[in-house]
Amino acid sequence: MRQFKAGQNGALGAFAALAICSSIFLSGCLTTPPPSSTVTHVVLMWLKHPERAADRAQLIRASHSLRVIPGVLRVQAGGAIPPVGPHTSRDFDLGVVITFRDRAALLRYEKDPRHVEAVRRYLRPLVRHYEVYNLTGR
Repeated sequence: MRQFKAGQNGALGAFAALAICSSIFLSGCLTTPPPSSTVTHVVLMWLKHPERAADRAQLIRASHSLRVIPGVLRVQAGGAIPPVGPHTSRDFDLGVVITFRDRAALLRYEKDPRHVEAVRRYLRPLVRHYEVYNLTGR
């Protein structure tokens, strides 16, 4: 059995601690990122005629019809509720939230003829202004 002197134990302990910390740090750096996560596509709309329930219903139906596009996992649509706190805004008329399997699915969706047609046929004629936000699930 080998014996260490007091001075060597301290150096050995410091070396061991450094080695353990380095391996933990490097293992975090060297891991491959997880497969592409879901993307949430949020569209907030200000209608040209917010008082027209038929316009709102038509946009909601058109939004739900986009579920058939490959890569779309979920579509939700609805109006804003009254503010529930001081930092809550209700200045949009309709919101649509589409969840995609991954970023590639969102990119394909943007070019899909069904999406392009829905924008041309419903969004442009009925919506005065809209904003789009894309959020990653990571």
